Order: sequence, then structure tokens, then C-alpha cells
Amino acid sequence: MNILLIDDDVNITKAIKQGLIEEGFRVDIAISIQEAKEKLDMTEYSLIILDKMLPDGDGSSFCLELRKDNVDTPVLMLSACIELDDIVGGLNNGADDYLGKPFRFRELVARIRTLSKRKSNIANHILKVQDITLNIMSREVTRSSQVIELRNNEFNILLLLIKRKNNVVSKTEIIDYVWNIDTFVDPNILNVTIYNLRKKLEYAGQEKVIKTVRGIGYKIVD
Repeated sequence: MNILLIDDDVNITKAIKQGLIEEGFRVDIAISIQEAKEKLDMTEYSLIILDKMLPDGDGSSFCLELRKDNVDTPVLMLSACIELDDIVGGLNNGADDYLGKPFRFRELVARIRTLSKRKSNIANHILKVQDITLNIMSREVTRSSQVIELRNNEFNILLLLIKRKNNVVSKTEIIDYVWNIDTFVDPNILNVTIYNLRKKLEYAGQEKVIKTVRGIGYKIVD
């Protein structure tokens, strides 16, 4: 697990980094928001530990900036400010957890492991292809961060095609998956549903996503 620790207190960062390395984590340190941005541009992290007070800005505001840029890496915010308003503000700005200073190192490790498990669970029900994100749990679909409203059958077709991305899915397979297998479905219903799904996904001149394989079915290529 690769962690980015953002804190300008040299003594604290050294101690935390050493302890986390002994726990089996990999740790990079940034002492400012600017340095953090540079490291985030170069490296993918599993977790960000973010101090609220930094020399070039507010950690809570930086967290909000990350979320607006669609960075979904879990963020554990550290702060000596443990007033309710500070905690709520940090969480509302996209932090996943909030730990007040001073803290026990064992508690920090426990929270890191919890956030790691939560990230894994989230990843299991979020599917991505190109610039499209599909959330199985919330049944929300976005393209380039724009929410796309889909009907139930449209959502299920897209789900199947993304699960089978880069492979051709036959019309028969789609009908069996989306509609009751024991019920006859006019192929024209599938054609109309695919047409409507394409219109919604390809709004405002967006690139075509669903490819037709003549005589067989459809596919989405990543």
C-alpha cells in the first residue's frame, strides 16, 4: 500500500513514516500542497494522510480541490483542531476520516487499514471504461463527470457490456441478461433500447462508445 503523507512538521512526518514502513507500508512525504500536487501527478497512491494546516494553504480546501478533480483516493485528515465544526468541515470537503492530534500510532494504523478495506469494497462495485463510470450499488452512471440518467434496461445493457468490455456480446446474450429468459422479446425492442442508450452516452458530440458488430451483437472497447 502506497501512502502520501502531507505534513510540514518534520519530526512528526519522520516518526510516522518510520512506523508505517515497519508496518509494511510504502510512504512518500510532501511538506506543502504544491509538493503534494507534484507527487500526485507522478505517482498513484492508495491513501493520502493530510494535515489541515500547511504552509501554502488549508488542507481541507485542498481535499475539496482533489474531489473536484475526481481524485477518489481515500483521505485521512490530521488536525490539532478537533472542534465539531472543523471535523464536519473536513468531512464535507471530501475527507474519509478525521484524526485529531496528538494521536496514538496504533489508532492511526487501524484507521489506515479500515480505509484500505473500504476502498477495496468501493472498487468492487464501481466499473470504468474510457471516461464512463458505472456504480452498481447506486446505479449511477457518469461520463466525464456528467451524470447520465438511464432507464433500468439501458443501465443493465451498459453494465453487461462494460463487464464484458473488449468482447462481442451477442444480441441473444443481451436479451437473456436484461429481459426474462422465458419471455419472447422482439429484437426491435433491443435495437430501440441500444439506440436510446447511445443517444444518452454520446451527448454533445461525445465519442461513440457502443460498437455494432454486424450480424452478431455489440461491444465496448476500453
